[in-house]
Amino acid sequence: MLTKTLRITTRKTPCGEGSKTWDRFQMRIHQRLIDLHSPSEIVKQITSISIEPGVEVEVTIADA
Repeated sequence: MLTKTLRITTRKTPCGEGSKTWDRFQMRIHQRLIDLHSPSEIVKQITSISIEPGVEVEVTIADA
């Protein structure tokens, strides 16, 4: 699936003087998509599971 990579490059020294050394920071955002074909009661039970902090979950129930 999709992995979004955010990169930031900054100078190490706060004043801008001295040798030109750089810090490189990277943050990766992983996205997953799961399609469930089940009754809405089952989906509600699955979504009631506790999830780690920092993890976002979006649930959409479509009536077919």
